[in-house]
Order: sequence, then C-alpha cells, then structure tokens
Amino acid sequence: MAARAPRLPGRSYRRCCPNLFRDGQAGLVSLAAALDGAGLGMLLGLLVMAGTGFPSSQVAGSHAVIGWFPPRERGLAMGIRQAGLPAGGFAAAWLLPGLASAWGWRAALAGAAVACIASGVLVGLVLPRDEPRSVPRPRETGTGPGSGQRDRVAGGRSAKCGPAGVHGGRSGRAQDPRAARAARGRDAGALAVAAWFFRQPTLVLVTVVACVLAAVQFSLTGYLPLFMEDVFGWSPDAAGRLLLVVHLGGMLGRLAWGWASDRLFGGQRAQPMAGAALGGMLAAAGLVAAALLGGTSGHGPVGSAAMVLLAALAGFSCLGWNGLYTTVVAENAGSRSAPALGLSMTVLYVFTMLAPPLFGRVVDAVGHYAAAWGLAVLLQLAGLVLIGRLHRRLAGGAEGLARGIRPLAGSS
Repeated sequence: MAARAPRLPGRSYRRCCPNLFRDGQAGLVSLAAALDGAGLGMLLGLLVMAGTGFPSSQVAGSHAVIGWFPPRERGLAMGIRQAGLPAGGFAAAWLLPGLASAWGWRAALAGAAVACIASGVLVGLVLPRDEPRSVPRPRETGTGPGSGQRDRVAGGRSAKCGPAGVHGGRSGRAQDPRAARAARGRDAGALAVAAWFFRQPTLVLVTVVACVLAAVQFSLTGYLPLFMEDVFGWSPDAAGRLLLVVHLGGMLGRLAWGWASDRLFGGQRAQPMAGAALGGMLAAAGLVAAALLGGTSGHGPVGSAAMVLLAALAGFSCLGWNGLYTTVVAENAGSRSAPALGLSMTVLYVFTMLAPPLFGRVVDAVGHYAAAWGLAVLLQLAGLVLIGRLHRRLAGGAEGLARGIRPLAGSS
C-alpha cells in the first residue's frame, strides 16, 4: 500500500507530544502578545542564554571525564555521562506535560528552571574541586586510544600516584600552577586553536564521522513518529511512545558501546563505533523495508512488536556512538581537549540543524519515505567506511608509539 502524502518537515515533534507543544505554543503566543518590543528582545536574549548552557555543559562534562578517569575506564564513564542526555529528555517528556496541564506552562518552565538550578548546585557540591588534569596527546605518552595493555599499565600508575578520582595519564606529581597558566595562555587565541584543530587529520576525520552519523540520528528522532502515522496509520500517542523506545535504546547503547570499548576492545574506540554504525545501517534498511511494505504491516501484535524492536535497535545503534566520538576527540586533543570538543561539537550542531529539513525535502520530492530511509542507509555506510579510516589512523599512531617512534606527521 502506498504511503499517504508526507506532511511538512518538522511537524513530527509537535504531533508526538501534542499536549506539551500545544500548551507551550499557547504560552509563548500569549507571552509575546503581552510584551512590547523591549520585552520581546529580552525574551529572545533569555532564550539565547538558555541555549548556551547545553553545549557548555557538554564540553565541560566531557573534558572532566577525560581528566578524571584513566583510559581503561573512559569509554564507560563517557557513556554514562552521555546517557544522561536522553535520560533528561525522558524525564522532561514524562513530567513537564502533566505539570503544564495541571498548573499551566509557567509552572512547567519554573519546574525546568528549578531542575537546572538544582543540578548546578549538585555539581558544585559533589564534583571534585581540582581542575581535571589535561590529558597528553597519544604521541606524548602512549596512553591514547588503541594502546591496549599500555593503557592499563599507565592507568594503574596514575591510580596509585594521584588522588582518588583524578587521573589523566601523567605522573602523580602535582602540576605546576605557573606551567598550567602558561599552557592556558598559549591556547587562549581562538583563531589559533581553530587553525590548529583543522590541521589535525584525526580530529577532522572523527568530526566528519559524527556529522554523518548524526544526520541519521536526528532524522530518526525527528521523523520516525510521523513515518508511523503517515505509512501505518498509528495514532500520535502510539507514535510518540515509539520515540521513547528509541531514546531508551540510545541510553542503553551509550552505556553498552562505552563498556565494550573499555572491556572488550582494550581501549579501542573506533571498533565499537563501527559496530554502532553497522547496527544503524541495518536499522535504516529495516525502515526502508517497512516503508515499502506499508499499509497494515505495522498493525497487529506481530507488526507492532517488530516496529518496537526495530526502534530499539535504531536507538541502540544510531544514538549509541556519541560517547565514543567525544572520547576520541578529547583523547587526541591533549591539553586542548576543551576547545577541541567545543569546535567539533559546533560543526556537529550546525550539521544536525540541516539534516532533518533535508530528510523532509527528500520525502516531499520523491513522495515516499523509502527514498529518505535509503539515504540514511547510505549515510551509515559512509560512516562505516570513514570509521575504518579512523581506526587505521588511531592504530597506526599506537603502533608507532609501541615501537618507540613518532607517528606520521600531522597525525593526532
């Protein structure tokens, strides 16, 4: 059965969470009507300020994980940190719509604000006061990704020498504050750091990999509910619950792939990332088959169970690679891990803003979802090929260190 005409791109979020978006839209419209020009400018400024918090926490949190955990534990630690993102979305989707329905959108926004303030206070009270140690680049210490047993030995030495919870592959001696200030001064120039970043083949390559995989990730979360409504006639509520399955799979995937990189692959990041890309390619191929079948194939217990399993696989794979990507960037940027993460994620966020509208344009132009999901298969395949190149580069750097020689010029 042919799919019904696709709706406008971007509408899937609104239809997956109708109460949340209806209340939120009504609240924003009434608030905008009550404000003059200066008030609207203030509202825009506040929204911009709110938007700065998410990427800042991403960079700071990833930098802290790299500094506080030895190489053999970073994959899982970063996976736990990254799993907090879909977990927070889970909590917001579960609590805020009911809060808005009971007490209005103002109460929902106030509840979100209280949660943000409480998390900031908790971070200040619980996390160590010491600055996370900057991680030397693999060419400096040999404790980078892919170093296998050397990671375990270096991690063991750092665990013995440093205070609890503070690692990074350096010796146990306290870092000279003057040297730290000098290092920060050398890295202070934003343009210089950006020029340095784009001269590092490994950092550029892993960023491109993330952009390709993220295109599929955001297309999946943006259009899967709408796809289920248009092609299979699911209700908006049922389609929205399927998206929750995707995010649950993403939480589990970030934990599992991070654990696998530490325990099964000896600190290798590219190999489990390749596994996630392969799983995402299979999930996208399953969505192509579902789009071609269409009609009643998604109804009934068997069809519904198959779509739930497919959504879980898609979330596990298409959302599970993120922690490995940030770990690769941080481990290969050394003392510049924080600005490198910021630059890489900026490129990634720009790309992810463009991917969902392009997905919708393909659906509109072709008139069928199979073409768009087929494009997702090709993107996952491209990501898999690029990850193979990344693995060879990282493994080549580790092999050079094992032999006591420097990696090839320009490697990270």
